[in-house]
Amino acid sequence: MRPDVIFLDFGGTIARQTNSREEAIAASLALLGHSRPLSDITAAVAGARGNYASRGPHGMTFPQRQAFFVGLYQAVAYALGCGPDSRSIGEHLWKTQRDSYALYPDVLPALRLLRGDGPRLGIISNWDKLDLTDVCRDLGIAQWFDVILPSAEAEADKPDPRIFRRALEMAGADARSCVHVGDSYAADVMGARGVGITGILVQRDDSGARLDCPTVGGLDELPELLAHM
Repeated sequence: MRPDVIFLDFGGTIARQTNSREEAIAASLALLGHSRPLSDITAAVAGARGNYASRGPHGMTFPQRQAFFVGLYQAVAYALGCGPDSRSIGEHLWKTQRDSYALYPDVLPALRLLRGDGPRLGIISNWDKLDLTDVCRDLGIAQWFDVILPSAEAEADKPDPRIFRRALEMAGADARSCVHVGDSYAADVMGARGVGITGILVQRDDSGARLDCPTVGGLDELPELLAHM
């Protein structure tokens, strides 16, 4: 199979997160002079997430997502004893809190092979901000992709078919001529299947689980898999 477009998930497929959400919040709080022990931040985040569990951001517009996370971070700040400053601190955390990522070692060689073979490349990611292209640029990979679509822009999160349809529209591609590769069976494989895209699962943990879809241990195995599909 030689697809027209190969879509890839980001986190867990292209890159791994190198800091925790709590560590990112701690760094942003320190910029405001509100340093707190990481254990306190972890407890505050857990409590805020518990209160917000029934109101997750999936499917929200970007302004709604922003309001959701500002409220979540405001609750964190309040739990940390920031009092009347909690609202402004919540807004600051939303603007400045940033997760850190590192590429998996197989990614750059795989991108060169895949792009050199002809197909276009795209990213479809559950991502709550609009800065995914900037993150890819910082990692030195943005130039490899024709489409970079965060769910915040699509206003839908995988496995919602709307995010996949939006990516197909951006790529000007037919679903039957595309594959989507990701590390979540439910979000990536089943979500892609829902619109007629072939889903491929990345199993970096070598779990050996038998699933009804093609699998690879890393992106470097993808060219050979596609050649035999």
